[in-house]
Amino acid sequence: MFTENQIKFMQLLGIEADFDNLSDDELVQIEERVGNELQRAGFGIDNAITDTGKLCESILDKL
Repeated sequence: MFTENQIKFMQLLGIEADFDNLSDDELVQIEERVGNELQRAGFGIDNAITDTGKLCESILDKL
C-alpha cells in the first residue's frame, strides 16, 4: 500500500506498525500524525506546498 519512502517518513514521525497489515487504530494514528505534520511543515512561507507536504498528501490520499 505504501512506498518505502512513505514508510520511512512515517517511522520518523514515530509510527510503529506492520505497514502490510494495519489495524483500524493504526490507520487513525497515521491519519492524525501525518495530518499534523502536513499542517506543521507542509507549506512554505508563500503557502506553496513543500516536499514534506507532498509526501504527507500522498500518504493521506492512500488512506
